[in-house]
Amino acid sequence: MHELGRAVVRGDLTAGETLPSEETLAVEYGLSRGAFREAMKVLAGKGLVASRTRTGTVVMPETRWNLMDPDVLAWRYQGSPTRGQLDDLAEVRVALEPEAARLAAARIRKAEIVELLDLLDRMEQTLPDPDEFIMADLDFHQAVVAASGNELFVTVFGLLGAALAEVRHVHTRSVRRNQQTLPEHAAVVEALAAHDQQAAFDRMRHVVTEAAHDVRRTRKPKKG
Repeated sequence: MHELGRAVVRGDLTAGETLPSEETLAVEYGLSRGAFREAMKVLAGKGLVASRTRTGTVVMPETRWNLMDPDVLAWRYQGSPTRGQLDDLAEVRVALEPEAARLAAARIRKAEIVELLDLLDRMEQTLPDPDEFIMADLDFHQAVVAASGNELFVTVFGLLGAALAEVRHVHTRSVRRNQQTLPEHAAVVEALAAHDQQAAFDRMRHVVTEAAHDVRRTRKPKKG
């Protein structure tokens, strides 16, 4: 299922294309016919394919995909996401995370401040390893969203996490730049601890906006 789903999302299988027969694909992907049918049902539920009378199973256009499905999001950002796809992700972060930080400033508890300080320390400790640093950074942002107390924000950011984890390879590998972001993240924690809602909003907006700029500066993805 995952291999076929990735093929659709990558564009290896184009919208409107009719898939080969069930027997052919089952053999190609090494599945029993029963297992293959179940996989196709799952992909149909994700909006990637649709079964049509007489014509068979057809690949659906991107407008029909369920972009809030964790698998679809992960597949969309694996490999070489387009500039448009990266911008989509950045714009959602800018819309969500500053407001989550504003709410967190009003609601955050001492234990959550301690957790964020621990995550800042983890970010500093992982500076020599960009991949580990990026994962620590994502955990920091998730903790801020959790501190907002808004369960829908937490759910949406959890879904975005699938995409954010997949775009690690397009983040900056500059230890110097990552080090520069530490005071920016610390400023977010300072605003949260002071329960300064406007400052928390502004500091987080700066952080996520700069993260988007870093992606654009360090990678020139294919147009789209």
